[in-house]
Amino acid sequence: MSGVASTKPGPSLEGLSELARLSVDGSSEGIERILSLARAALDMDVALLGSFDGDFVVEAVDGENDWFDLEVGTHLPVEQTYCMRMTQGELPHLIHDAAADARTADLPLTREAGIGAYIGAPIRLWDGTLYGTLCCLSRAAEPSLNDRDVRFLRVLAEIVADQIDREQLESEKRKLEWSRIRAILDSDHMDIEFQPIFDLLDCRIVSLEALARFWTEPMRSPSAWFAEATEVGLGVELELAAIRAALLRLDDFPADVAIALNVSPTTALDPRFCELLVGVAERVVIEITEHAQVDDYDALRAALAPLRERGAQLAIDDVGAGFANLRHILRLAPDIVKLDLSLTQEISRDPAREALASSLVGFAGGVGASIVAEGISSDEDLALLRTLGVDYGQGYHLARPSSLLH
Repeated sequence: MSGVASTKPGPSLEGLSELARLSVDGSSEGIERILSLARAALDMDVALLGSFDGDFVVEAVDGENDWFDLEVGTHLPVEQTYCMRMTQGELPHLIHDAAADARTADLPLTREAGIGAYIGAPIRLWDGTLYGTLCCLSRAAEPSLNDRDVRFLRVLAEIVADQIDREQLESEKRKLEWSRIRAILDSDHMDIEFQPIFDLLDCRIVSLEALARFWTEPMRSPSAWFAEATEVGLGVELELAAIRAALLRLDDFPADVAIALNVSPTTALDPRFCELLVGVAERVVIEITEHAQVDDYDALRAALAPLRERGAQLAIDDVGAGFANLRHILRLAPDIVKLDLSLTQEISRDPAREALASSLVGFAGGVGASIVAEGISSDEDLALLRTLGVDYGQGYHLARPSSLLH
């Protein structure tokens, strides 16, 4: 069969360029594009990806499928398929005319599906596991298919295998990450420390920022834990757990000292957050990070409105970090603007930082918000921030976070 002369042009230069790009593409659309490329390059009616999972399961399909009726999720007994027989060596990778080939002419699938031509390649994962096959079908016989086409399909199958390997590794990574976050939620591996925020005029503590700390492997920053929780769909759960833990300490502090809670917009929109603040809203500062994306400002304002009416204050955190804009401030009208430590640290030595901080202090005053400077690290910085009119401050120079405050 492989000696039949080819009248087909084979994969085009455009197709080969696409092949090269797919070989390094880890996107979820990669497999669909591979099927489309295979079907077009080989001039077949249908290209499909199938897996062996007890049955032969159609995982993806491309082409004119009405004739073969192979939809995603279709299950076929493996013993009836060309693909399993091909992987076992009972059938070749290429069948030009299934109805005329003695090895396939009497198979039920040949008659029932009306298969004219078949070309397939096994998909083996990095550990040698046979995952399934990449194959193409045609209603008519295709005498022009040849060994070059088989080699081309094998290359595509290897790319598919790489993509599946990546997806499975990512799935295992996500499962591990989910388990880690779930373990924190189900255990006592999270503590809350509190960092005082001072009135810079009289050095009186006006509030305490609640900061989560995680005492489990891998040891890393709290922001990394919250980012991982968000990636696996447990971000809100972890934030709510931290908020609950912080509020349990509320009675340990004077009644005129508020607790500042770091809250993402997604968590602020969750009804459970509002429920947690029932009866204590007047002692809470809700800190929305400037980095967090807000998809619907109207919805966020509506969710925060009843809490603010009951006395909760709203702060925008990390203002001045990078090139973040002032949209949160303009759209949410906060009570407090917190200058990021990247702006305040060593501000006494940097005229550019001083100029930007001065502008933000003026802007905050213009919209009726007070200013908190984060990350104060020296007497010189503290003195300059006071001169600029900064109302409040926090940082290691003033007081470190601690779980023992009372």
